[in-house]
Amino acid sequence: MSITVQVLMSPGCGHGQKTVDLVRDVLRELAPPARLETITVATPAEARRLAFPGSPTVRVGGVDIDPGAAGGVGLG
Repeated sequence: MSITVQVLMSPGCGHGQKTVDLVRDVLRELAPPARLETITVATPAEARRLAFPGSPTVRVGGVDIDPGAAGGVGLG
């Protein structure tokens, strides 16, 4: 069974691509079978549906890696 890592970001996020590159490098080194998904969150409705706290967000197995990210929904 492979784990899924998601990078969620708003369009034009200044740190989004750097985050994707870093996560890809870490996965290649530590978890080669893991799957990386990049998700663009473009609207407030998508942000609410995805419980998106801000850009970028990294989730492993559906859990945000930032324990302080719970709550709030945003696109910034």
